[in-house]
Amino acid sequence: MKKIDFRTVTVKKIDGSMEKVDMDYQGLANYIYNETKDLGELEMARRLYKTGSLELDSKSASALRVYVEQAFGAVVHEVLFPVLDDIINNLKK
Repeated sequence: MKKIDFRTVTVKKIDGSMEKVDMDYQGLANYIYNETKDLGELEMARRLYKTGSLELDSKSASALRVYVEQAFGAVVHEVLFPVLDDIINNLKK
């Protein structure tokens, strides 16, 4: 399990500089809550909405990666996919 704080993320701006921005973690939580058919993901959405952070195992990181891909653009993908992929790949071992 690895904890990720979704309240702020550091994104790469168009000029290549890095900027810390507030992430719409509650919007992501609402998206998951309204789209999921899985009770575990429903609880994950509730935890994310309430706390802004999640403890992720490889299964929950895989599910979250799908929702992040659907709900956010490439700027956020560039930041979160490597983190989620690391959890997915390293915790499967």
